[in-house]
Amino acid sequence: MRDLRNRYTDLLRWLGAGEEILITQRGRTIARLIPEQDQTAQRVNWSHSPAVKRDRSAERLLTADESLALLHEAGGKW
Repeated sequence: MRDLRNRYTDLLRWLGAGEEILITQRGRTIARLIPEQDQTAQRVNWSHSPAVKRDRSAERLLTADESLALLHEAGGKW
């Protein structure tokens, strides 16, 4: 119970991320916390997305230096 009380905000964050939490007592599971399923949320099937289906075989691949520069450029923005 002490861990539940002390880590309440962590538990909420984990549940919000879709994690299932097992509550144990002396190594034996006694309860399970699962995130509430939003009935209005719809799942997206990305395999049908035009961006996923696009033929990239003719596109130029980035070099390692170009990739690194792109990562450094975007690194501070997130």
